[in-house]
Amino acid sequence: LFGSDNHGVKSEWALTCVVNDQISNFIIDRSFIDRNGVRWIVDFKTSTHEGSNLQGFLDEEEQRYMPQLKQYALLVQHLEPDREIRLGLYFPALAEWREIDSID
Repeated sequence: LFGSDNHGVKSEWALTCVVNDQISNFIIDRSFIDRNGVRWIVDFKTSTHEGSNLQGFLDEEEQRYMPQLKQYALLVQHLEPDREIRLGLYFPALAEWREIDSID
């Protein structure tokens, strides 16, 4: 996520496009291209969780934010149509990472 070998790094990447005939603005928290040429789109979540079942909480957060991340991926695919795109959620307060499996 913060590796020195990443390039094309963008933080608070602002994108504007037309969605459902309306101009929409999006902000991608962090994006970068890894050493394998994969563009990562990462959304930071400040969520905290106390108590048991942390994995259940993270599963719910993944489902909750998956549509947003997939929308970001579709936007970026228009800019970089030949590049593989991967998605992730990062929870800094919990020191947890979730990769979203697919952008389909």
